[in-house]
Amino acid sequence: MPRDDVHGLFKEKWTEFKKTKYSKNTTDNYGKFHVYYTPDNLVEAVEIFEGIELSLYNNIIFPIKVCEIENRISGIEKNGLSYIHKAKSIGIEANKEVAENILVGAEDYFS
Repeated sequence: MPRDDVHGLFKEKWTEFKKTKYSKNTTDNYGKFHVYYTPDNLVEAVEIFEGIELSLYNNIIFPIKVCEIENRISGIEKNGLSYIHKAKSIGIEANKEVAENILVGAEDYFS
């Protein structure tokens, strides 16, 4: 989806920032979520923070307690303080008892 189409979906105002000095494009910050784009301004990933519920196959996967991640998301693997499901392009940061955020990327995002 093109960046302009994303901007048309939400009433919230966004700000742009570069995640790192190596970022190939800016990211839109909507407060409760960030939208990442390819160099061609197509959606590459969405990172969701608290205040938004996300489900997969009618199963709530965010917000989620760290102790429930592997049971609710079959095939996800722990990687340090994070969890990654390469096939589904899902990444979860879990530094505390409750996951801090979840990132859902385009196909093969973590490959």
